[in-house]
Amino acid sequence: MPQAKNTATVHAVAGILYRDNKILIALRPKGKPYSGYWEFPGGKIEVNETGLAAIKRELHEELGIEVISAQCIFKHQHAYPDKMVYLQLFHITEFVGEPHGKENQTLRWATISDLPNLPLLQGNYALLEKLVALV
Repeated sequence: MPQAKNTATVHAVAGILYRDNKILIALRPKGKPYSGYWEFPGGKIEVNETGLAAIKRELHEELGIEVISAQCIFKHQHAYPDKMVYLQLFHITEFVGEPHGKENQTLRWATISDLPNLPLLQGNYALLEKLVALV
C-alpha cells in the first residue's frame, strides 16, 4: 500500500468480540475525526507498549471489559489522507464484563453480512475477509 504523503504514522489495535454469531462494532461519536463511521473497538498503541497490552488497555477504557485472552490474527496498513495507520487486529477469545460505551460511543452487535452495508472506516473493509474465516 502506498505511503500517504506528508502524514503522521499511527500504530493501532482493534478487537473482534463475538456473541451469538455477531461482532461488536462502535460508532465514532460527534466531535471525533471520522464521526458517524462504524469501527471495531480499539485505539492507538502507546510508546513502548505491545499490541496485546494496548488492546487490553483500550478495551478496558472504551468498553469496560477485562480481556483475558486475545490473539493477533491480522496486521494491516491503510493510508488515510492525513495519516498512515498500521493496525493489528485481535480476536478476543475470552473477556470478563459486559461491553458498554464508556466514551459516549454507540455500540452494536452486527452480523458479518451487515458490515459491508454500514459506513465503516475505510481501513476496516480489508478486515472483513479475515472475519469471514473466523466465523
